[in-house]
Amino acid sequence: MSRKELKKIILTFIFFSLILFCFPACRMRAEQNSLTSQFDVIDALVMQNQMQSALKELKKVEKRAFDSWTYIGIYKRYITLGESEKAEKLLKKALKKNGGNLELQAVYAAFLLREGRLGDAGKVAEKLRGTKYASLYSEYILRDSAEKAAASGDNAFTFYTRKEFYQIFLDAYKTSKNPVLLRNCAAFNLINGDYNLAASLNPAFFLDADDAYFWAMVCYDAGQFYDSIDAIEEARRLMTGYQGTVTFKTSPVLLTALESDSYMAVSEMEAAEAARRGIVMNLDELKVRKSDEEFLSNIILNSARWAQNQGMDDQNADLLFYVVNRWPDNVPGLILYADFAYRSNLEREEDTEIAALRKAGISTLEMERYDNRRKIPMSDALYRIDEALRRTNDPYLNIAKLDLRYKTDSSISEKDKNRDLWNMLENSLNEDGELKGLLVQYALNFLLNTKQYDDAWKLFYDHVTDISEYDSKRDFWEQFIDKARGYDLSMMEFGAWFAAYYKMADEALRLHEYCVYESAGLLEDGYISQSVSTSTCLNLGSIYISLGKKLKALDLYGKTAGRESSNAKRSEILYRIACIYASDGDIKNALRSAEYAASLYPDNARASMLKDKLKW
Repeated sequence: MSRKELKKIILTFIFFSLILFCFPACRMRAEQNSLTSQFDVIDALVMQNQMQSALKELKKVEKRAFDSWTYIGIYKRYITLGESEKAEKLLKKALKKNGGNLELQAVYAAFLLREGRLGDAGKVAEKLRGTKYASLYSEYILRDSAEKAAASGDNAFTFYTRKEFYQIFLDAYKTSKNPVLLRNCAAFNLINGDYNLAASLNPAFFLDADDAYFWAMVCYDAGQFYDSIDAIEEARRLMTGYQGTVTFKTSPVLLTALESDSYMAVSEMEAAEAARRGIVMNLDELKVRKSDEEFLSNIILNSARWAQNQGMDDQNADLLFYVVNRWPDNVPGLILYADFAYRSNLEREEDTEIAALRKAGISTLEMERYDNRRKIPMSDALYRIDEALRRTNDPYLNIAKLDLRYKTDSSISEKDKNRDLWNMLENSLNEDGELKGLLVQYALNFLLNTKQYDDAWKLFYDHVTDISEYDSKRDFWEQFIDKARGYDLSMMEFGAWFAAYYKMADEALRLHEYCVYESAGLLEDGYISQSVSTSTCLNLGSIYISLGKKLKALDLYGKTAGRESSNAKRSEILYRIACIYASDGDIKNALRSAEYAASLYPDNARASMLKDKLKW
């Protein structure tokens, strides 16, 4: 056989092979087209309410079913016709032919769940774990657990905080995209203290304003404050256009409260105030739910504190007056109101030059500004506190009234105050509750301010060892540090101060760092607790400088200045920064810090003197 003839035979064989291969494919395509046409006919009969004819045609199609999708198409139409028994029989027949098909298993599991046959559904759905249809297994577990909880009388909440449910919720979310399921996962993480893991679930898109607000709170708790702000802005966008038509759990008041707190947490005080102004400037038009009243009062009080720190007395007084009138039992508002009344009625000591001008009947603009300053009568502040005490007997108001009496009654000597405080402390020794702790804190402040350090230490030591068990054979400071989480931050700050006063270097450093960096519960490097006092931050900065850690001191001072809204305190911090730069020979940065300190608070004489010295 010649090569030419052999080549012809091979080509002929390949040609016929291709024809034979195409015949089944063509037949299958034709079969599919035929089934599609029949499905169209059946659907048309259903739309015309010719159910019996549709059922008759469906039985014909069932005999020709050849793959999973055809079976599923027939099943859907049996369900539409109300033939559940025939639908299940069809699925069993299909699974007998192809038991490993995920789609058939998923359809059968969904059928059993809808029929309420949880036991049978569980057997089928379990095979779907770890697949793209895992949400069906999740639904089975959740429904089964809910039924068992109801039957046993257990709290259903405990079922959904168990570890084994976490993946169940997550699988269910991946398939259904129901945000409630993902929020359940985040709630589980939050309950267990895994704040960062909860925030890592933050979705790319939010379902609605309530969904966005939830994730804003999660991010806030995790210390991811800018992500919280982004979620709040998205919540506002999602609320736009729905006023009056859709009711949300969140509200402009809640969003503003969280937004301002988030800005304060990252030391952007101006931005925090800007966020609050949107509410504060529109109080007359604002519609507030009863549940939002406390948040609204906090927003206004924070703006009042801001105004006070900026020396804006008129704005401060207006906001405080609004608070005590709208919420007459608001304790922080009454305390700030009383403090403003006391400060506004203080008469300053004037130098001989101003006294001479007054005697001559001459007033400068600054004197006129001082003389015309906003005042709140002390009698009004005391009346409001007495009325609130009559209604609430709040311990904070008791302390505020006591403090006002000590400040304003010049007939009470330091000795009388001492005796009075010790008597009150002795009378509260057998009392458990807030008043005793507040009295101790007030007494400690009084004793330290009057330089009665030994008495202050004894009171502090007796108090902390009274409210917590101490082993007399172990070092006090070691135990106090170990018990840090069990005490209020204010008591830990007192402890840090005493450790420094008694030159307990290591203990003072450890306690100050706990108060400044760890007391908030966030472990992010360099994050300063929002609740820690500025004085404690400054004390830690001084400790760093004494240990030669100038860079750490600069970092701490910078962050403290950023979060402090009082111009006087910020000026003091910037003065300290200028001193560090000056000691290192960095005149340029030292001068810049000193000039800024002097401009913020012109009464800061030390900053002005350093500025002049550096210029020479």
